[in-house]
This record gives sequence, C-alpha cells and structure tokens, in this order.
Amino acid sequence: MRLQSAFIKLPIEFDARRLAVEALQFSEDAWTYHPLRHDGNTALPLVSADGEVNDRYEGEMLPTAALQRCPYILQVMAALQTVVGRSRLMRLSAGADVPSHSDGNYTWRKRVRIHVPIVTHPDVTFSSIGNLDVHMAAGETWTFDNWRQHAVYNRSNVARIHLVIDTVGTSRFWEIVRSGWDPSTQDNGWSDSVRYQPFVPDADIPNLDFERFNAVPVRSPDEIDNMLDELVGDLDSFKGFAPRAYEQMVDEIERFKQDWRSYWALYWDSADAIPHYELLAKRLRTRLRSLLENVTFDSNEANAYEVAAGWIASTTDSTLNQSDGSDSVAAVATSQGSSGRAGIAVSASALSLEEYIQEFKAPIFKQPVFIVAAPRSGSTMLFEALQKNKELWTIGDESHREVESISSLHPENRGFDSNALVADDYTPQIGAQLMEAFMNRLQNAAGGSYFRTPEELRPSSLRFLEKTPKNALRILFFRQMFPDAKFIFLHRAAGPNIGSIIDVWESQKFVTYPRLPGWDGPKWSLLLPEGWRGMQGRTISEIAAWQWAQTNESIVRDLSTLPRADWIHVSYESLLDNTSDTLQRLCRFANIPFGPRMQALASRDFPISRYTLTEPDADKWKRHEKEISAARSLYLAVEQKISDLDQSESTH
Repeated sequence: MRLQSAFIKLPIEFDARRLAVEALQFSEDAWTYHPLRHDGNTALPLVSADGEVNDRYEGEMLPTAALQRCPYILQVMAALQTVVGRSRLMRLSAGADVPSHSDGNYTWRKRVRIHVPIVTHPDVTFSSIGNLDVHMAAGETWTFDNWRQHAVYNRSNVARIHLVIDTVGTSRFWEIVRSGWDPSTQDNGWSDSVRYQPFVPDADIPNLDFERFNAVPVRSPDEIDNMLDELVGDLDSFKGFAPRAYEQMVDEIERFKQDWRSYWALYWDSADAIPHYELLAKRLRTRLRSLLENVTFDSNEANAYEVAAGWIASTTDSTLNQSDGSDSVAAVATSQGSSGRAGIAVSASALSLEEYIQEFKAPIFKQPVFIVAAPRSGSTMLFEALQKNKELWTIGDESHREVESISSLHPENRGFDSNALVADDYTPQIGAQLMEAFMNRLQNAAGGSYFRTPEELRPSSLRFLEKTPKNALRILFFRQMFPDAKFIFLHRAAGPNIGSIIDVWESQKFVTYPRLPGWDGPKWSLLLPEGWRGMQGRTISEIAAWQWAQTNESIVRDLSTLPRADWIHVSYESLLDNTSDTLQRLCRFANIPFGPRMQALASRDFPISRYTLTEPDADKWKRHEKEISAARSLYLAVEQKISDLDQSESTH
C-alpha cells in the first residue's frame, strides 16, 4: 500500500524475549518455503486462508494450529486494534537476502504489512527506494510502503525472525500509524511516546477479528475506475516521452471502463456473466501489452504492464459464490438475440481454445513437441539443447505454474490423488486458459518474447517445445489439446536415475508439496504419481525407485495408444555417447532443421543444466547402489518393458 513515508515506526513495543520463546518452539518441519523459492526465506503460517498451511491471499483468514500455541502473539495482534489478515513468522537465514521488489499484487492496494522483529541483529537492514535503510530492532513495531521497491539484507550470522501481520486497518489502527515516526526525520522526543506492551500470562485469550471477505466475483465499476485511474496517474513520464502511445492507452482504458459499467448495469455479478467480464479484461490486457511492456511507473520503477495485467486479471473471480442473476442474464440474451449489446457476444461459457486463438490472434501451435521423462533423467539437458533450434518456441522453463494455476487441474482440488491428467480432464475452455498462460511466457530460440516481436513479424503458426516432468503423467491430456502433438520419450537407466532422485529427496531442494495431506514422510519432492499413499513408511530409496517406475510405466502405457509416427524413444546414455546422431534423429522426427546451431551443440559436451544438483559424475549414483538394488522389485518389470521397447526399435 502507498504510504506517505517509506517506513513508519509505530509507538508500541513488545517483549522480544517472550516472542522468541514462542517463535523458536517449532520444529524445522513446521517452516515452509517462500512461494517464490527465494534462498534462505522460510515462513510459518499463523493466520491463513481456512486456517491451513498455504500462501493464499484470498479466502476466510483463520488461525492455524501454530497460533494457538502462541498466547503472546495473540496479545500482540490484539494490541494493534485491527482486523487480522494473513499472518506469519518470516525467517531469513544468515547471509540471505529478500531481493529488491515492489508488491504489485492487487491485494496490496489497500493493505499494509506490520513487522514486529523477534530475533534480529544490527546487520539486518530493510532498504527502500531512495537509499533509505533501517534496522528494525527486536520488539519494535513497523509498517512500510510496500508499493515502493524494497529489499532486506541479512549480513549477520543469525537467522532473522519477524512476526508479520497483513491488515486493511481500522480507524484506530490508522490513528496509531499517524502517531508513528518517520525515520528519515528527527526523533524530537517521539521515543518518549512509545508504549510497552508486556506479556500477560493469565490473560484471557483475546477475541480477535480475522479477515473474512477479501474477494468478490466481479469488482464494481467504481472500484474499476479508481484502480485504473491510480495506475494512469503514475505514468506522467510515459505521457511525456510517448504522448501518442499514452493517449492510445488512455483511450483503451476508458473504453474498458465504459463497457464494464454497462455490463454491470446488465448483469451485475451473476455467475453466467463472468465470462463476459473476463473477455473484456483479456482484451484490455492484450491491447495494453504492446503499449506498456517497456514502461515503468514513476513512483516505484515497477513494470507498468506486469502490474496492470495483474490488477486487471483480478477483476473477476469465478470460483466464488455469485448472486443468482441467471434469470436476468437469460432475459437480456432473449430480448437482444444471440449477438447481445453493441455487437458483443453473449455466451454462457468462457472462450474455447479456438475462440481464444481467433479473438486474440494467437498463433497456432503446429505439431508441438513434448519431452516426457522421469524426473532427473536428463530432460532439462535435452530441452536446453533443443530450445536453441531456431524453429522452436518455448516458455523458457517448466510449466508447473501454468498448469496448476488452473483451479480444476491443481492436485489440491482433485483430492491430491496425483499429477496425472487424462483426455477427459481437458475442455476447450481449459485449453484457452493454458494457451493464454503459455502465450504470456512464449519466447523464441534467442529468448525474445513473442509479444515484443513487432506484430507484423509474429508468426501465425509456430513450433512449440515443452518439458515438465509432471507432464509425463499428462500425455493424453495434452494430446487432446493438441491432436497433432509429438512426444519425445527420454529414458535414463534405472540405477543412475533412481540414484539422482534419491539425492533430490535427501537435499529437499525440489519439494513440490511440503504439506501433502496424509503424508508423514519427508516433504514430498518431484512429481506425484497415482498411488503415492502406498509409499507411506517406505524408505527414500524405495520412494525414488517407485517414482521412476510409475513415471516410465505411465509414459510407455500412454504412448502405446498413439500412432507410432507421433512419438520417439531415446536414451539419456545415447544422448551423451552419440550426441550428433541422436540430435539429428530427434530433429528428423520433429521436422525441424539440424542446422548450424544444433551442429555446433553436437560437437561439444553438453553444458551443466539449470537444475543440476551436484557436479556431474557417471559413478556418483553407486553410493546408493545397495539400496537401489534392494528396491529392485519396485522397478524391475518396468525396466524390462523399456528394454523390450529398445529391442523392438532396433529391429526397425
């Protein structure tokens, strides 16, 4: 939230020692990774959506089991006299940083974050745009302008822990803020006004107000006007150096605001109307991209398009319970015919994939190529090689976020049964959402964004390359989305592959589901095959062997249902030992050239891929050889199927 000062110290202090007792009582397993996986950043939820372990901004905020064990933290929350939103203990390891950033998510437009340092050190500094640095001492209470660029640096040898509380505030809370001190000014006796709030051991548990409502199905026209006016008002520099583009942006936004208000008059927030609103929002995001993608806000230097696109995307939420306006929508559709008002189509469903491509002039993904492989089998190495081919476009990395950001595809909403998706899970509307997600990150072999390519030079169809280990369990889903898709099955020998999976589990650096319901073992790493509950109580080596077997079994089974011309099988070992021949074979299969770039790549050793855990060593897996051999019953049958596949191919 924008504030008058970068930092404000509030006139209330707490007992840091007592807070430390409560913060340090939790085991390491209670701490979760930062949602962006910043090194050294972990958190322990105290108040969260539905009282569960998550990082969601939306939903009824309830105390977690951890908060019930912290009586003084409950008293601290009560002392702030505000509505309590998402709250956590946030830990920053010795020597770690929180990279410079601004909080552009729409949730922060009218929310602030309160910090109460618990364990800290003078060498821990909070930095804000304008070169203002502060050290928040233990027990103090601070808030800050998180719209501005800010960063945290822990140059000490201790792990910093802060109590962090998000809030929309109350009139009393904002009175406390107004009586706070701006550290860029002189104290002038302000410190004498600070009130100390000790721990009261026998006090009743305070009756706190937790945030309940923080999302709406459709934002009102007045809120839309205010939020967009706020963004436009922060672009004076853009107006100065590109007046024509600025005026075009203003025109697009005004049209959007007018249409939004007319939809509100017709449909209000009825469930059937949300696709209309979503289509308006998608159109505006598309039209603003070319205008704002290289523009920054005057106040915080954040990318204007990224923030605007996020705010515009937040204008609807189809997962909420909407008012029953179906009759009014039906009446409008009946009275106006299928074309609706002003030529804007009235449809009860969201855009299909075909409609999305037509509406937004998206390119057709012709014969997209999917690399499917068990985790740690060299698929990143192969992906990084093929993505250098001038004919291929990618999203630059894996598509975990793109797939699982679609609510119906996230394992949490599927009973956490697995990452598997089948053909019946696909709908044309899901296809449109996935296509939009892919388009947002689409880049060519040189790393150039599709949307930064001049519109007249953008291809109307292109070749797309994708690699995500979880998608090895989704072959038939993607085949349904792309009927002409082609698949490269990369297989690595069981011993070395399982050994690498064991290393990942032991490192806990690739945790995918840190709080998997019903799982009592180490934090779940890598993909989630069907039947994972049967691994409860098994050793890491057995889990790794089972993951290898289940993934390869799924690949072989699903590919066997496709025409043989649409998939190819290569081994990791042949890729290393016969690089040129293997890459030429893959290029022929994918109908892409084996040109100078690929030839140059084939003439030298592969570079270390981005997800390499330790230095490559052909024999490092052998330190796990005994355990892998003991788990052989879990993978022997699949190993034989792949061997049979190799022999079958050698006869062709």
